[in-house]
Amino acid sequence: MAQFLKKLKNNTGELKSLSENLKILANEREKEVEPEKLSLKNAIEKENRKQMQIHARNIVRMRQEIRNYYQILHRLDSMVGYFDKEPEQSVMFSFIPTIVESIDSSLETRNSKNLVKTMDDIERRYFTEEVVAKFKYSSATENVPVFMSEDEKVSNLIQKVADEYHLKVSVGLERLSGTPTIRNEVKWFDDAEVKTRRTTSCFNMFACFSYEFLVIA
Repeated sequence: MAQFLKKLKNNTGELKSLSENLKILANEREKEVEPEKLSLKNAIEKENRKQMQIHARNIVRMRQEIRNYYQILHRLDSMVGYFDKEPEQSVMFSFIPTIVESIDSSLETRNSKNLVKTMDDIERRYFTEEVVAKFKYSSATENVPVFMSEDEKVSNLIQKVADEYHLKVSVGLERLSGTPTIRNEVKWFDDAEVKTRRTTSCFNMFACFSYEFLVIA
């Protein structure tokens, strides 16, 4: 029995292998971004509005896939760390083959959204909420992005590439996507600033409520 459990524990090596495969997929996708970026540059030079939108949207989606791959990669690494700390008698090791099979099947589709969903299902099924929170916390970036819709990212990217190559976008970006043009890159706030903004927001809400209460009184 002890030998069987030890064999199961060694299966964490398969999880590490999956993590490496994810890194390879992310790197492959990153290599595809540059040619797409050059195609976007050419479309801007030719003032081809349709091609601008197509190539910019492709890049936005590629980058989202890359982020998804790295997110799952870090969650897998955290899972391996969890198993490394488990005693050999733990029944948790018996779940590893099923976990590996599920992730492997999802990887074959090369659909990053499906992979994220598979990972969510695995964590929900086999781990406690506290453990899952640790997995996701370790995969979170230190910075928090301000939300932008895909259309906003497309417009923003077109302008960014145009600026990078000193080109002018003669076609109004607001007509490209139906959204206002955003000239700047996505703004990021560090954790301290996010907490400050949340605290300030809560304080302002409380102040407004208190003021209204006093006026009514």
